[in-house]
Amino acid sequence: MAKFIKKIGWQKYEDYIEKQLSSPLLTSILQNIAMKHLGDESEIDDSEIEEDDDDNDDDYEDIESNSLQTVPMIPVTEKLMEDIAMLSSFDCWIGHTNFDLTHSTKDTLNKIPGVELLKIFSRYRFFVGIGTMFDFAKVRNDIEKALLEGD
Repeated sequence: MAKFIKKIGWQKYEDYIEKQLSSPLLTSILQNIAMKHLGDESEIDDSEIEEDDDDNDDDYEDIESNSLQTVPMIPVTEKLMEDIAMLSSFDCWIGHTNFDLTHSTKDTLNKIPGVELLKIFSRYRFFVGIGTMFDFAKVRNDIEKALLEGD
């Protein structure tokens, strides 16, 4: 039987956030909301249309500006704002593993210099925020040594 080899894969947190925000499902939902909202709000009553060509330009501008004002705003959650603030304060990464992340693993990660933020997302995934004064390549190397060579 082949020996099990532990692995850690790294993903930049910005890429993770971008992938979530650009998911086809989210895009579809937001488009449906916008179309429904614009369909309800941008219908023009025939009585609002004037016969005079000079006034048509002004009317079009009024309709256009009103349509822009009625586009629904995409809700920005408190969690999204926290993530954005975190991204500007730390070098944020997600570690994907093929081995269990235990309480012992968490304790080990917390002791590594440069790991300023730590969150275990799931059995195989964790988040680290690297402090500004630390080099991610070095911290990553320290994490990999501690977790992969520990057995």
